[in-house]
Amino acid sequence: METLKKETIPQVLNFRSFLFTIILAIFVYLLIMIFSDWEDLIKQIITVDPVVVILAVFLSLGNYFCRFFKWLLFTRSLELEIPFKENFLIFFAGLSLSITPAKVGESIRAFFLQKTSSVDLSKGLASTFSERLIDLLAVTILALIGILILGFQQSVDFLLVLVIILFGILMGVLITLFDPLYNLFSWIFHLKPLFGVGKKIDKFRSDVVVTFHYDVFLGALLLGIIGWACEGLGFFLLAQSLGISITFEASIFIYATSSLLGALSFLPGGLGIMEGSMELFLVNFLVISLSTAGALVILIRMTTLWFGVTLGLIFLMVITQRLRKDASKPILTQDEV
Repeated sequence: METLKKETIPQVLNFRSFLFTIILAIFVYLLIMIFSDWEDLIKQIITVDPVVVILAVFLSLGNYFCRFFKWLLFTRSLELEIPFKENFLIFFAGLSLSITPAKVGESIRAFFLQKTSSVDLSKGLASTFSERLIDLLAVTILALIGILILGFQQSVDFLLVLVIILFGILMGVLITLFDPLYNLFSWIFHLKPLFGVGKKIDKFRSDVVVTFHYDVFLGALLLGIIGWACEGLGFFLLAQSLGISITFEASIFIYATSSLLGALSFLPGGLGIMEGSMELFLVNFLVISLSTAGALVILIRMTTLWFGVTLGLIFLMVITQRLRKDASKPILTQDEV
């Protein structure tokens, strides 16, 4: 039992890192309040229709369910024999570490798969990697769609940047999937000092390739676009409730582009970058006050990121409790069986 505690808590869920993220979040939201009329900001948050806030939470939950079904597609493509209930618990427990840089902490799912179903760590990591990569693709595509149908000219400035990002992600996918390209870049990991690392990377890459079979890839990409569009709709509804005049396309562009910038910043949960870029877009494109923009930014982050982290922590407590209970069970000998 003590061994399990040492593996799960200090190594996978580092308390100091978690505390640092919470402090960073408090600092970011204090800055938003300081540079806004904080009294007006709080007043606007309080006056938002509670029904709209609840609806935004449910739309966020819709995104998490879309992400879960993506995860399910990847784990099944790898022929992992995991009970549905176990897989559900493991996926949602991973949301607790969404506030790690680029959400890499969500790879805790691979650890839980190994502990609960004896799944090879490489396969669990491949499923996590593929799920995150599809998310990046989906968000970039939504941002591009938003730009192409928007009515304000400023968005054109971002088109080239988003095309470059999408090109970079696609190149990463192509290098991973196609042997000639992969061999061109992977030779360095097979040099003598790194040979052991190279073998692990080859194994990981072979698992990732399986998850990118075209039918799985297209299904996962569609789920990703639907899921992130749900959160974009939540952003739109909250903006409307605050009296902001904004179109759905503009909402999708602002939310998707800010999410993408936050992810590429590699900061925990994109904190600071996502909030800052979102507020910048709102103030410059829609010409609204800092307090109104700040109110919307805080509301959308509470109903998406922080709702997901809270949900994840509940599932994390459930699954770690189950693991501890299993670890405390006596092991039967052959004679006892």
